[in-house]
Amino acid sequence: MDKTVQYLQDLKSEDPVARENATKALWLLWHRQGGEEMERKLDEGIRLMEREQLDDALIVFQTLVEKCPDFSEARNKLATLLFFMGQYDESVKECEEVLRQIPHHFGALNGLGMCLFELKRFEEAILIFKKALEIQPHATINAVYIARCRGGLN
Repeated sequence: MDKTVQYLQDLKSEDPVARENATKALWLLWHRQGGEEMERKLDEGIRLMEREQLDDALIVFQTLVEKCPDFSEARNKLATLLFFMGQYDESVKECEEVLRQIPHHFGALNGLGMCLFELKRFEEAILIFKKALEIQPHATINAVYIARCRGGLN
């Protein structure tokens, strides 16, 4: 059985250790997808983002995406950064591209849902958070956001 398939099954496990291990394994798989050089640059961008050097991080992530458009995690980090910068429409586009490449990328689903929430596109956000729950049924943050979206509809 493909490791990814097993990890995705483990995300639904009743065993919290199995879920945590699967979550970490998928993040690691996505993180290393571009090879060693790309992984080093990705780590550099993450460090810059953590230090709130957002413009510098933006350059790193945009360069990675230009050099390797199929490196989904670089694009996901770009989407995350754009979200932090309040550029929700641009972040939505990047999340959608990540999901085109990796439909089960729960981080991109969550990020897309959060962007749609910020854009007050509550019905769309609910659908996305429900998809995220299908992949990670024990990730309660998605249920919390569904409730917040429903509150926004009223």
